[in-house]
Amino acid sequence: MTTIFINGLGLIGSSIARIIRKSAPDARILGNDINKANIDFLLEHKIINEDTNFEDGSQQADVIILASPVNSIIEDIEKLSNLELKSSVIVTDVGSSKVNILQAANQLVDKGITFIGGHPMAGSHLTGSENGSIEMLANHTYFLVNHNGNNQQVNTIKDLLKSGQLRFKEVSADKHDQIVSTISHLPHLITYALTLTVNDSLKDVYATDISMGNGLLDSTRIAKSNPDVWSDILTSNSENLLDQIDAFEKQLAVLKKTIIDNKPDELRQSIVNANDARNGWENNAK
Repeated sequence: MTTIFINGLGLIGSSIARIIRKSAPDARILGNDINKANIDFLLEHKIINEDTNFEDGSQQADVIILASPVNSIIEDIEKLSNLELKSSVIVTDVGSSKVNILQAANQLVDKGITFIGGHPMAGSHLTGSENGSIEMLANHTYFLVNHNGNNQQVNTIKDLLKSGQLRFKEVSADKHDQIVSTISHLPHLITYALTLTVNDSLKDVYATDISMGNGLLDSTRIAKSNPDVWSDILTSNSENLLDQIDAFEKQLAVLKKTIIDNKPDELRQSIVNANDARNGWENNAK
């Protein structure tokens, strides 16, 4: 029987637990979380088998999944490096940046422990184990950033997650962080800025009681994301994110100039180009 230990059973960790329970019904899933409600929910619904502490769960596990925020994952890797783990254990994670996590994982690799980074490209502004689901991750990209695993060990991770209908993509840590700074980290930062700008502008004209249209609400949904998680994520990939902020500011300046110069045709073409790009994203997701 394979023993899986998941540290962090919030939205993503609990979704991973659900997938593993479906993929490997006989697996023994141990869990740890600082929020007892997350543990209780998963025990009640028989998604995990046992609640345990970090040390005991790690030492019993054949596979360890670190599913806490990025900085906590780095701290957990250091803790693991000081524990007597099974020599065949596979350690993986779900962190949103990879260069710093793989650098930390050198502590494990130097001791002969296998580390295979992971990152599911899906989520929600909701939190907690009760809001996790298999469907939330289905048909989304799941990055695998292999540090020192062999093909069989990579396939072990894939097999445990096979019921999730995930789109596995193997990339380097550098490439991963460049990609997610573009498609995830920048959009979150822009959404926070947009929400704060609109809110401040409405205060200036004493119109904070206006009912917002669906366009604005849809565009700013991720402004409701977890502040602790996302402040951690955005600062963990700062160099790539700053490059993307520069690129965004250049694009915004181009659009601003069409307004200043009163060139509706140029502005229209930019909107057409944006339409085409957005439609292309939807086609790629099918």
